[in-house]
Amino acid sequence: MRGDHTRTAGCTRTIRRRTLVAGAILTVGALALGGCTQGAVDTDQTSRSVDVLLDWTPNPDHLALYTAQAAGYYDEAGVDVTFTTPSGTADAAKMVSLGQTDLAVSYEPDTLIAESEGLDVVSVAALVPRSITSLMTWSGSGISGPEDLAGHTVGTSGLASQETTVDWIARQHGVDPDTISYVNLSQGLNQPLIDHQVDATFGAYPNIEGVELAEHGDFPSFTATEMGVPDYAELVVIAQRSRLDDDADYAQRVRDFLAATARGQQDAENDPQTAVAALREPTAGAYTDEQLRTMVERTVPLTVNDRGFGRQDTADWATYANWMRDNGLLEQDVDGASGHTNDLLPEV
Repeated sequence: MRGDHTRTAGCTRTIRRRTLVAGAILTVGALALGGCTQGAVDTDQTSRSVDVLLDWTPNPDHLALYTAQAAGYYDEAGVDVTFTTPSGTADAAKMVSLGQTDLAVSYEPDTLIAESEGLDVVSVAALVPRSITSLMTWSGSGISGPEDLAGHTVGTSGLASQETTVDWIARQHGVDPDTISYVNLSQGLNQPLIDHQVDATFGAYPNIEGVELAEHGDFPSFTATEMGVPDYAELVVIAQRSRLDDDADYAQRVRDFLAATARGQQDAENDPQTAVAALREPTAGAYTDEQLRTMVERTVPLTVNDRGFGRQDTADWATYANWMRDNGLLEQDVDGASGHTNDLLPEV
């Protein structure tokens, strides 16, 4: 989740890492971002549209979505899918909870935070079923692992949960968190690292930012799970829980959307070049063709789910929710098992 417990909504993303997850709840008024629909989405029973708010600008982490779209699988499933890129720091969970978008790409930690705050959301699928948020540093920074964080400066996306997570990691490796300095870099995590303005960053992904950084030298990285944080699903698809229960048409559209997305995921696994081709237009100007190919090749293995596309493990959710609670990242205690459902996914 680019930037720890990051949350986004609106029309073009601002804080990524995507990255672990959490942040202050925004007011409803803050959702009134320019160019975005402010009312509830069309719930006409004859409508087969599905509006999906992305977590960030289109990138290889979304390969299942764009491969399905390029292959025409959404059309074949009878759903008219529109992907929206958020334009500012907002709250995807709140957008879904208010019915301002049908679905959103978010993070497992964000979903648990939303549940603890009483928002009407549930995760219906895992797009990236494992944590890939990482601590990244540069060769010569003096950091060869989390045990070396003392006295160093770490850049984050500005989310409070990121500092909380790094502090926890530091303590697990014998480092006093008070010796670490933090800098809010918003979404610009790479350049300050390249320019050695910070000693490390927390929130970037090795399959995306890591590929970009490799062109500028040696930038070692360590995933949160490698540093002891319980594993969680990096990217999930969230829906409005009550609407799934009360609106059979909405629930069916979500099922059809997920079934088509599963076909896109399978195509990407079978032939990563299919995903590269599908992502070229949506990511135009963001990456070179070589970067895109490398990113996709590194991303596909991270999206493979041994349980079957999108499936989420109840025990893993409960474990991570307990970890979040124990570290002050949840306002109210929640049952991690209730934050997700596999009922709308295609049969394995």
